[in-house]
Amino acid sequence: MLQNSTDKFLLIIVCAMLSGCFSSGGMRQDVAAKNDEVAVPASVQRDYQSAIARMDANDDVAAASQFEEFLVSYPGYSAAYVNLAIIYDRQGRSDDAIAMLKSALEVKPNSVQALNRLGLISRQRGQFAEAESAWLAATLADPEYAYSWYNLGVLYDIYLQDLPSALDHYRQYQSVTGSTEQDAVVGRWITDLERRIGTPARAAQAREVQ
Repeated sequence: MLQNSTDKFLLIIVCAMLSGCFSSGGMRQDVAAKNDEVAVPASVQRDYQSAIARMDANDDVAAASQFEEFLVSYPGYSAAYVNLAIIYDRQGRSDDAIAMLKSALEVKPNSVQALNRLGLISRQRGQFAEAESAWLAATLADPEYAYSWYNLGVLYDIYLQDLPSALDHYRQYQSVTGSTEQDAVVGRWITDLERRIGTPARAAQAREVQ
């Protein structure tokens, strides 16, 4: 069992290096929060999109300055806090990133991007209970948000060794992504977990006795 977990973790890291779509030891993330409910003038929206473009180009110092300036005038725009958190996290400023995410959630408690990023940073810090709580909240806020199901699956699988819960969340991730876009790698993980813990009925039984 330990070898299987090690092999899977190494596979996750390789995927991260090759595709760029993973982070934080295989966790999945949004790149930037681009939309919000708060209306802003067209000229300001252009400035916001300019900040996102700088962020996407990894010009984090300039992007952060623009987002910080934006929030002075529009403190109710939760996506800007999320983007600042992403930048601060990339700069190794995890405390500042968490502060921004808490501000985002004060403005918009059901922001799945803020919750997902909070889960990522918590997992990076070894705070697994906090990561689990954030991702579970994201699944409740938007059951169609696939990242939270995936990240919970990896958390349970690799970090918490709760294989029945990992199997459940990988399955839910596949259900959300749809039959035409299912992740082949996750499909193999599901098959592996089914083999290791048995049928779905036995998996449910295993959860009950834990």
